Amino acid sequence: MLTWMIYAASISAVLSAAAFIAEHSARQRRSSSRWFWLLAIVASLAIPTAMTSVSIEIPAELRPSVPQNVIALHEITSTRLSPAVWIENHDGKSSTFQHVQFHARDVWYVASTLMILILLITATHLQWRKRQWTSASVCGVSVYLSADVGPAVVGLLRPRIVLPAWLLDSPLEQQAAVIAHEKSHIDAHDPALLTIALCLIAFMPWNLPLWWQLRQLRCAIEVDCDARVLKAGYNFAVYGETLIAVGERQSRYIGSVAGMSESRSFLERRLKLMLRKPVKRKLLVTVLLGCMSITLATMAAQVSPPIMNDASKEHTQVPISAEILDRYVGTYSDSYTSTLLKFRREGDHLMSQRTGQGWIGKYPMSETKFFAKVVEATDTFVVDGQGHVSGLIHHQNGRDTTLSRIDDAEAEKMEAMLAAKVKSQTADPRSEAALRRLIDGLMSGNPNYSEMSPLLQEATREQLPGLKDGLNQAGRVDKVRFMGVGNAGWDIYQVTQNSGSSTWRIHLNNEGIIDGALVNMGP
Repeated sequence: MLTWMIYAASISAVLSAAAFIAEHSARQRRSSSRWFWLLAIVASLAIPTAMTSVSIEIPAELRPSVPQNVIALHEITSTRLSPAVWIENHDGKSSTFQHVQFHARDVWYVASTLMILILLITATHLQWRKRQWTSASVCGVSVYLSADVGPAVVGLLRPRIVLPAWLLDSPLEQQAAVIAHEKSHIDAHDPALLTIALCLIAFMPWNLPLWWQLRQLRCAIEVDCDARVLKAGYNFAVYGETLIAVGERQSRYIGSVAGMSESRSFLERRLKLMLRKPVKRKLLVTVLLGCMSITLATMAAQVSPPIMNDASKEHTQVPISAEILDRYVGTYSDSYTSTLLKFRREGDHLMSQRTGQGWIGKYPMSETKFFAKVVEATDTFVVDGQGHVSGLIHHQNGRDTTLSRIDDAEAEKMEAMLAAKVKSQTADPRSEAALRRLIDGLMSGNPNYSEMSPLLQEATREQLPGLKDGLNQAGRVDKVRFMGVGNAGWDIYQVTQNSGSSTWRIHLNNEGIIDGALVNMGP
């Protein structure tokens, strides 16, 4: 879940930049800009949700050319832009990260609940304060009068202007300018706009770029309102003096409402925008800014989300004794690879750690079978009649892997060798040649399966058509460059081809057999 939250925040950051550029493009045309920020907030919630959960049906006339009738949106995005890949290449598998990942959903629920409560309390407090205000008529408009609140618009269904009492001592032309400003907010439905934005943010209150978008929305609302008032014919000098007078007397905070009173720095910015002269080549600048904004928004939709699983819904945890759990504590190894799977007991369940990754919980669904809540995987321990545990069968992605139990001394030796390789960041001298042979075999459609472990053979046969097409489209291999050693001990290579590049991870066992290979295809 934490990886998905980072992904969503990344999308929001890119959309923030797109909205910022679009806003400047609108300013060149002297048109409204607040809608770009509302659109950014909506898209910041909609894109991550849709990319993770929505699938599209391929039209019947296209189905002969594609292997699937239905394609998930995340399958047509770019994994090279995915935060999940960045995290995996750094500390995404650490125990601390995994612990935070496990509790991220709970933190999300608590944050959203707190924000909703705060919004309800703020709305209730506002209703209580309204009872203390007096009604009056200013410039022919019915308003509320308050000692220290306003100018602002309060109320959602029936918005009404609230003015500070000191404004009654101001010149009539300034009072008229304030009323014109607040009425413009009401006519443009700005209170409803802000309310919608706040309610949307309550779905992702942890998403910091969303809060920045909200701040920019508030600023854009005021700038658009200034433009409408001046366009209606109000004198700039009088209107500017009114803004300064209001800015010198800061209103008491009553929640996120559409109002004339803002910070002095923003007041200066509003005055400069009203005084700004049109730039030369306005059309060219507008087109360039618009293209930049569209490019960023498109890039946001191309970021690949992490695949979210909730395997716990498919299984039910059953209670088993600590004595049985302690039987399974130890280290297990795959006979074809150097991968280790370690287990320890934590309360009423087990914790497992795969080589180079963090600890995840494994929960009993029977005395011998355990499931994970964060990935779709199960472990079934092999136990003889005397209760001796000889190994386990790990089931994930539709495949079974048999691991044998090893003693602590052998496990420590294997872990020490892995730690030394990761620290040295030195490639296996056999891996580059093996990778080149693998790529050549995939491109020809006839890979050498004798150089692969049984599981890799099976996966290669299933994925060969797609791998062959993708690699051949990129052209011949120009360069293979070693990038480093991953946390699991796999060598990482950047493969450059005529019209594209890809990142490969490869691992060979002691006999020189390729027991693991992963590729992220680039442009």
